[in-house]
Amino acid sequence: MQMLSRYFTPFALVLILSAVYFGEPEPRATKTAVAVLLSDVLLNWWISRNQYRWAGWAGRLRQVQVWMNFVWAMPLFYLLYPYWGPMWLLFVLAPTAAALTTSRLETVLCALAAAGTMIAIIYSRQPLEGAYLGMVISHAAFIVIFSLFIHSLAQTALRLRDSNRGI
Repeated sequence: MQMLSRYFTPFALVLILSAVYFGEPEPRATKTAVAVLLSDVLLNWWISRNQYRWAGWAGRLRQVQVWMNFVWAMPLFYLLYPYWGPMWLLFVLAPTAAALTTSRLETVLCALAAAGTMIAIIYSRQPLEGAYLGMVISHAAFIVIFSLFIHSLAQTALRLRDSNRGI
């Protein structure tokens, strides 16, 4: 999970701050998005800082962190997507974290939840038809397929590690 925090947190920050700066959303949307972002960063920091303090809860804390990242992505996407198209990439982060830390089933469920939520939010704002429908379906498919790809890579790395240990 530390690897995800090291790479995906800066990516999410750049994505969100770019949306706020370049997309020029309404002031209320900007303030709300910054508040959500700060809450997300603080909670993720607290979890990563205390994850090993409660070793028995480490697995559950990782799951909470995965689903909280998904929960944070929803309002950020809702607020900023109309101003910044790449905001859909926020929905890739939680399933990718799930892919590295959970089972294949949990990864699929998280990816489907993220993709379905993205589609529902977009649909609530405008009709999905023509080329726009194709783009949204492509984004949703990417979320699911990328998560499964990362899960397979993680499992392959674990198998290689275990085979080198003689297990």
